[in-house]
Amino acid sequence: MKNLRDHIDLTAEKAEIDADMRHAVTLDFGPYLGYLAHYGQKLDRMAREYRQHEIARRILTNYADAALDRANGI
Repeated sequence: MKNLRDHIDLTAEKAEIDADMRHAVTLDFGPYLGYLAHYGQKLDRMAREYRQHEIARRILTNYADAALDRANGI
């Protein structure tokens, strides 16, 4: 299990989220909604790799929200 303090930037996870959100916006509406509806489970799995998983989950969720906005051109 990783220590969040040692990976505070969550660089690898953020890169994966950016790629996932760029992919999400290419989907039709129904699949897009399904993809995003289940994306929280992926964020949970990413966060669970860390001892401080609640903090990691909050950081990753906020980042995913912002990444989706960027991918949508907002």
